[in-house]
Amino acid sequence: MKKTAVLVYDSFCNFEVSTALEILALAQKEITVFAATNLPVKSEDGLTIVPDMVLADLNVDEYDSLLLPGASDIREAIENPDIIKFIKKFSGKIIGAISIGPIMLVKAGLLNGKSFMAGTNKEDIIEEGFSEEELQGMIGWDDNLENPIEEGYIVTDKIITSISYNFVKWGLAFGKMVGIDVNPKTFGI
Repeated sequence: MKKTAVLVYDSFCNFEVSTALEILALAQKEITVFAATNLPVKSEDGLTIVPDMVLADLNVDEYDSLLLPGASDIREAIENPDIIKFIKKFSGKIIGAISIGPIMLVKAGLLNGKSFMAGTNKEDIIEEGFSEEELQGMIGWDDNLENPIEEGYIVTDKIITSISYNFVKWGLAFGKMVGIDVNPKTFGI
């Protein structure tokens, strides 16, 4: 069975990927935690993670999927060309991105103009230098509060995106995408 890569970066949001990670663990699907360096990475809630590998160690053929958590501040990660290059290597594979994580997929050119959810507002991202065309299909935080997506996530090609408060629905759907079907009652749904 191929593995799932999990990319972590400073201030990543641990709870957003917790359901997806538990589903992978229940099925004994191996994960590898990647980071830009081999130094410990601290989540926004103070959890310190020591990565298994650095970005340069990736053999993408060993992986069928990638998880991108959100973060309280994604700026350092999104401006790191090595991280964006790493993400691009997963083009055509299953990618789960939540909260602000989908914006890294836009930066990598994997979601430009396509439908996706993100835990931020379009106008805030445009202020950071993204174009209206790149964000054409974006359903942001306020958009989702006003007109919630019933499923709690959007699947475009092999990419599943959501916002933070839908992390359980998103995690269950990511599991199904990698071939692991878990009863939603396991996670209170």
